[in-house]
Amino acid sequence: MARDWGSPAGGPNGMAVAVAFFAETLENLGHQVRRIGASDDQISRFDADLMITTFAGAWRRTLAYATKAGACERLVYWHHAGGVPEGSGSLLAAPPAVGPQAGWRRQVVLPPSSWAAEMGGERTGDEILVAGAGPAKGGHVALAVARCCPDLRWYVLQGRSSPADRVPWLALPHAEVAPGIARPFAFLARARALLAPTRFETYGLLIVEAAVRGIPVVCTDLPATRSAAGDSAIYVPVTSPTEEWAAALRTALERPLPRLRLRPYADVVRDALEQLQCERMAA
Repeated sequence: MARDWGSPAGGPNGMAVAVAFFAETLENLGHQVRRIGASDDQISRFDADLMITTFAGAWRRTLAYATKAGACERLVYWHHAGGVPEGSGSLLAAPPAVGPQAGWRRQVVLPPSSWAAEMGGERTGDEILVAGAGPAKGGHVALAVARCCPDLRWYVLQGRSSPADRVPWLALPHAEVAPGIARPFAFLARARALLAPTRFETYGLLIVEAAVRGIPVVCTDLPATRSAAGDSAIYVPVTSPTEEWAAALRTALERPLPRLRLRPYADVVRDALEQLQCERMAA
């Protein structure tokens, strides 16, 4: 795998945590997992059955080394977040919301799933969990809702935010901003509901993590959020005013939503690997 990762207990961001569970799942399925180094003396390590990149920022560099090593047919981009880079004839595994992508030799669809399906847990908290303080996660929208709802307590994940994004939250007496590294099981245990007015999404991992625990979810109405959460969320149009977001949150707190049921994450990973390996063998 072409990146470092944290551990299932936590990491510097949600991506690192997700990749940690991915790596652990691969090992539990009996695969040897090792890190691909990004240097010329590591090219000989491009000898694995599959080389997996999960981060678009590392893809171009990894692709260049795979090309030099003659290993592009064994290179996989396993989508975790953000956009999809150019394929250059390699293999792609991505959730349904990504849709067909040109330039890839084979694309495997990853059904909605998550390591959270195995982690389980229940709704036990009393705070409104905010998916991120930065603009990409709609932190400014959540902030406006929090100001409209001073009777509710708020717990805000930093995400990819700046100090300027977090300052207004720190000024609210009924809100708390999470430390830089937050463990999923810890912040989910605090959640009474999740407010996620995200501006862009390809697979809402935090939305899934909440919904499988029966935590009410209010999120932006996007193809990716609907694909991830189905009937287990209340969806609000991205252009809606603050009052509509606040009303949806109140509804979610009062009306139970169905718990999200997913295929086990290990089964999804196993099936995708089998398809990718078959394609590799046919090359």
